[in-house]
Amino acid sequence: TRKTLWRAVDGTTIESVLMRYPNRSTLCISSQAGCGMACPFCATGQGGLTRNLSAAEILEQVRAAAAAMRDEHHGRLSNVVFMGMGEPLANYNRVLAAVKRIIAPAPHGFGISARSVTVSTVGLAPAIRKLADERLGVTLALSLHAPDDELRDTLVPVNNRWNVGEALEAAKYYADVSGRRVSIEYAM
Repeated sequence: TRKTLWRAVDGTTIESVLMRYPNRSTLCISSQAGCGMACPFCATGQGGLTRNLSAAEILEQVRAAAAAMRDEHHGRLSNVVFMGMGEPLANYNRVLAAVKRIIAPAPHGFGISARSVTVSTVGLAPAIRKLADERLGVTLALSLHAPDDELRDTLVPVNNRWNVGEALEAAKYYADVSGRRVSIEYAM
């Protein structure tokens, strides 16, 4: 595993993590500098949101990891997960542009299978539905963290806006439209 700390031209810092396994390599990337979701168990969320990353800043994380896999490990970057710093669906347009380049075939993109790209969200229900309607075929992961609204209100503050039922309905819509299963994530 290799964690990279990136410093943008404005001094903003973000992280990405490259994880190498025997049969695959996965890159965990950031979509924002910081995070505005304020989940109490997350250090990034406690620090607040600095700014959204540009599509180029998101893609540079992928380019560098793909080059490291090629040059240092004689392998290929096989998976990308939007599970680093930030809420990807709160930076929707730039994340969408980055996803399209990640899954586009070379030379215009990285040629990573849409099934091997995961977008993780705390449950921004309208954006989940919008992503479903893009019909890109990427994997969706819903950070649910609680079975009911009372507990989720304390763990995932955005639950006050889109509750458990609304988040799950949006995830079901995503599964129905995309034909893909949705992962449900819990912090233990």
